[in-house]
Amino acid sequence: MKKQKNNSIASKIFEGPIISAIIFLALPIVISYFVNYIYLLGDTYFISLINPHSSAPLSGTGLLYPLELSFEAIAAGLATGLSAITGRLLGEGKVEKCKSLGANGLFLGLVISIPVLIVCYACGPQIINFLSGSNLSAEASKYALEYLYGIAPGIVFMVLSQIIGGVLVGQGLASVTTKGFMIMTILNFALDPIFMFVCKLGVFGAGLGTSVSLFFSFVYVSVYAIKGKSSISINFKLSYIDKSVIYQILYIGLPQLLMTVSMYIISGVYNKIITTNYSLDYMNSWTLVGRIDQILIIPVIAISSATVVLISQNFGRKNLDRIKHAMKINLKFVFSLCFVLAIIYMIMSRWIFHFFTDIESVISLSSQQVLITAISTCFVAISWVISAFFQATGKPIWGVLILYLRVAIILISALVSQYIFNGSIYGLFICIVIGNIFSAPFAFVSLKKELKKLKFKSVLK
Repeated sequence: MKKQKNNSIASKIFEGPIISAIIFLALPIVISYFVNYIYLLGDTYFISLINPHSSAPLSGTGLLYPLELSFEAIAAGLATGLSAITGRLLGEGKVEKCKSLGANGLFLGLVISIPVLIVCYACGPQIINFLSGSNLSAEASKYALEYLYGIAPGIVFMVLSQIIGGVLVGQGLASVTTKGFMIMTILNFALDPIFMFVCKLGVFGAGLGTSVSLFFSFVYVSVYAIKGKSSISINFKLSYIDKSVIYQILYIGLPQLLMTVSMYIISGVYNKIITTNYSLDYMNSWTLVGRIDQILIIPVIAISSATVVLISQNFGRKNLDRIKHAMKINLKFVFSLCFVLAIIYMIMSRWIFHFFTDIESVISLSSQQVLITAISTCFVAISWVISAFFQATGKPIWGVLILYLRVAIILISALVSQYIFNGSIYGLFICIVIGNIFSAPFAFVSLKKELKKLKFKSVLK
């Protein structure tokens, strides 16, 4: 049965229609992220209930949002490195070499996440002071610190879960990670109100509920992989630790980390600008939009992840014609999908934001931000999918350059707008649009040049 399932997946990747293959690979990832997104909305909702008429709870916890997502980016980077290597090895028929991937990934995960956990508890107030601006209230800072202490243990389990998930996704088994996300979300919805309101732990309870939920998600994917239900079982043996494997994971995964962090660098700098120059309501609005924007970001991430699997396995098979055809179809597909979602988001934005706050000025500003920036996300989708292509073919640095061009354009124009021309908050939104649109042509030209000279290179010789 397991062999038939693996053959069916291979048939889709190597021979089936491109859009069908992308949907097959991306759909479980979309569901995973959507389930995670529901958790995020639930977390936001429960936190807002602490005081629906105050911006302090959401502004304080929103301050940690870029930091929290940066840790997720570390996990996603390692997972993508493992996914790409797994895909290429399977494409080359080197199944035996895959068996050491999980152990090396988990070793890296522990080395990274344990020190982060220690720093969060040892330097919590300093972290909050570093992230906040002068206009952030003491009440909001208090909420931020409580949330940091609650969510810190979950960082370890999140990183380890993503690493195991990377090996599974590389085999086309993203559905397993989807179930792990579902377990996490269901538990979090149950635990948040219990910890926050029954146990009276407040914002700390929201973070703690997430940490406990992530632990059980980690247990689920670990049991699946260790029991050998996939074609590549995971065994944590010190004898499996290999410098060459770790190097390859980092070579592909570190650029993915940098690519993902590029989004949160913008959020972090904007947080600092907004909390320094604008009122708490502006920060509340910025936080809300940042969370709801995942409606657009989730499909982009899912299709990019599916692109890594599809391209890496065909690259391992030296199937260059299919790679070229896949990228052509894929770019049209992701742009069209993102455009449709952006239009729906713009139409429904005011209703969505009204669900999370009663403050009319926050609802109005949030809706205006969406109307200005949403469509430009289609161009971000192009850049992300092209960056995924470079990861899958062993040239991840080009993906980093593509996305950091966007970061540079946005931040330079934002700083000029705010501190030279004394621009308004709307100038910050327009800077995002400029960066999103003008970085896409560079990505497209880079892809076109690479496809003309694409050459096969083996991984883990």
